[in-house]
Order: sequence, then C-alpha cells, then structure tokens
Amino acid sequence: MASPGTSRAELSGSIAFDLNSHFISYGQDIWAGGDDPQWTFNPTLSLGYTLNEHVSFNAGIWMDANSIGGRSFGVVETDTWIGVAYDAGLVTGSATLQNWQYGGTSEEILDLGLSIDTFLSPSLTLHKRLSAGASGGMNGWFAVFNAAHSFEVTEQFSVTIPGQIGFALDDFHTTATGYGFANIGVSVSYALTESVSVNAKVKYWNTDGGVTGNADNDFFTYGVGASFAF
Repeated sequence: MASPGTSRAELSGSIAFDLNSHFISYGQDIWAGGDDPQWTFNPTLSLGYTLNEHVSFNAGIWMDANSIGGRSFGVVETDTWIGVAYDAGLVTGSATLQNWQYGGTSEEILDLGLSIDTFLSPSLTLHKRLSAGASGGMNGWFAVFNAAHSFEVTEQFSVTIPGQIGFALDDFHTTATGYGFANIGVSVSYALTESVSVNAKVKYWNTDGGVTGNADNDFFTYGVGASFAF
C-alpha cells in the first residue's frame, strides 16, 4: 500500500521475484506441503500513486508459478488488485478490490483495511470473498490482525519481525468459524543499491484444521527474493 507523504502527486512502484516454500492463503496450505516444502515462484508488480498528503491509489499483479504434482512448470494463478487509501494521520483506512484467476475460473475479493501509525504498526484487514470461483462455494469473511517491528542493523541491512492472527467470521475455507491461524516470523533485507535489494524470511504457522482444512496444523515456511524499486 502506497503511503501518502507529500502534497504533490507522485508515482512509484516495485518489481519483486520471490521463491517460496509454501503458498499460504488465509491460513490454508494451498499445495498441502505441511512440513515438506512445495516450492513456488512468485513474481509481483506493484504500483502506487500518491495523489496528495491524504489520498493514494495502488494496483498490482501477482503470480504463482510452479511444477508441483509433476505438471510442467507454468503459471497456475494470477491475482490482480486495485485499491485506494486515506491517511488521516494516525489512522489510515483502505479499500481494495482483487481478482484471482485460478482453477479455470475467476474469484473476486474485497479487502477493507484499517492501520494505526504507532508502535508495532497494528492493522486489521476484513477479507470478503465476493464470488466463490474455484473455492468450493464458500463466500465468507476472514478477519486478520497484523503487527510488525522493524529495525536497521546497518544502513543497508534491516530486520523485520511480523506476526498475524486470523479468524473466520463466516464460511470461508470450511463451514467452521473462529480461530483460523497465527504466525510469527523474521525477515531480513539487504540493499545492494538505492533501488535493488535481496531478502530472506522464515515463518512459523499454527493453524486450525477445522477452519483452514489443513492436514498439518504446525509448520515452517521459508522464502528468498529480490526486488527493484522505481
């Protein structure tokens, strides 16, 4: 999400290339790797447009490419989004529309977000599936609470400790509701230049199989990547 910080219109963006051991969607282990990594390649293009000191827009595209299950390597999911945010100073509200193309069909998503500019950067996202797509017919809500703490070790090297907890408010992955997942991790980033950086991350997940449908409820995920900002 672009963060408004100037009174002048400004366009920015980034391109990222990530290799991840798992694809986790709102607590669900999509490729059912559990403790066994199922590696996926995930390129992302993100664009942000700051209209003024209060209003910003964002858009982007994300892909999941893999050869899991013996298939030929290729793109199996493409997600696109467009959103708007209003920065009131201490609090920022946002609304984002997404389209997920996977399983031979289309799924639409609405995300409503609220974040607070204070210690641990707490935020809440309400995630609503507007159309079932290939999800199996569930059109429910998920609520996700986020927090993170970042610090610089050197001018080029930084560390972030993120955490999440998510709850199914209505039919989503399954008909069960309540606690769905929690995670905590560590990610490190090293700036090669002003615009190019490399990163690595590890995260521990605890999930409720009744809510997420996971066979393995506790596992670690890993990832490495590189990004270019412009």
